[in-house]
Amino acid sequence: MSVTATMTMGAHVPPKLDTASETERLQLLAPKSLMHRINDWRRQQPDLPNLSEAVRRLVEAGLDAADREGGGRVESDRKA
Repeated sequence: MSVTATMTMGAHVPPKLDTASETERLQLLAPKSLMHRINDWRRQQPDLPNLSEAVRRLVEAGLDAADREGGGRVESDRKA
C-alpha cells in the first residue's frame, strides 16, 4: 500500500520531533519485556507514534508524574 493510499484511508502520521530545538541522541538498551510494553502502549495510541516518539512521550509522562508527586526534581530542573 502506498503512503498516499494509507493517508487517504484516515491514518494519522505522528508529528516529527522539532529539529529547530536543540536535540541530543539517546541510545538505550532495554529488556525485551520493556520493549513489548512500550510497543503495546504505542499501538494503543490513536496516532501510532514511532518508537522514538513513544519513548519521548512515556519519559515526559513519567517525569510529569514525578513532579506532581513532589519527587524526581533535581536542582538543575528548578527555575530561578
